[in-house]
Amino acid sequence: MRNNILGGLVIFMVVLTCLLMLDDISSPKEQSTTKTSVQVDPIENQTDLAVVENEE
Repeated sequence: MRNNILGGLVIFMVVLTCLLMLDDISSPKEQSTTKTSVQVDPIENQTDLAVVENEE
């Protein structure tokens, strides 16, 4: 009895995985991605690693 339940569970998970893969493959690839860029300006003659400002 226990082998039947485990076998059915394995078959269910395999079928579910196959269906999800088919859905992913057949979906249109119209998803646009945005690329974020950061510009860093070098500062000459600066030796500090970090600047901490305290507000009192």
